[in-house]
Amino acid sequence: MSKYYLIFGGIAGSLSAVLEYMIYSGRVGFDKMGGVLFGKILALLGCIVFAVVLIRKMYGSVSFLRVSFSGLMIALVCSAFSGIGYSMMHYPDGSFFNDAKEYTYNHWLETNKDNPEEMARKAEARQEIDNQFSLKYHSLLDTGMYLAIGLVFTAFFAGFIADRKSLAG
Repeated sequence: MSKYYLIFGGIAGSLSAVLEYMIYSGRVGFDKMGGVLFGKILALLGCIVFAVVLIRKMYGSVSFLRVSFSGLMIALVCSAFSGIGYSMMHYPDGSFFNDAKEYTYNHWLETNKDNPEEMARKAEARQEIDNQFSLKYHSLLDTGMYLAIGLVFTAFFAGFIADRKSLAG
């Protein structure tokens, strides 16, 4: 594995973990979750761009497959680093997320207060919210999100930066 995948994926994953820590620790309000998600995506895209430009400068030209593979590998490493950061916050019992769970549940109650069918399933909703903050759910969601973004963005980006004469060279 190229060291650039590790370096740039690690930077993006570390930024992602720091942003998540900031929101779940209360340093940033829970109403800013959309901004944190945007920041995580922006960190990944920025690291992919810098890595691919650096690889292109080193090799002189890059193929479409090398750009795509680089983006996917950076996204995979980013997902691993982000997952490690999330699991560290989850240790030892997950009580770190109690405020976020309570905020999410209260938001759900406020949203569904006029719907008697939804209010009848309060206990189910509470369990679903608790499951959303589990390590397994977060890891699968982040990995899927990062890989999808890495695949789509690098395919788009490769159209601009890749060598037109070689698809896989």
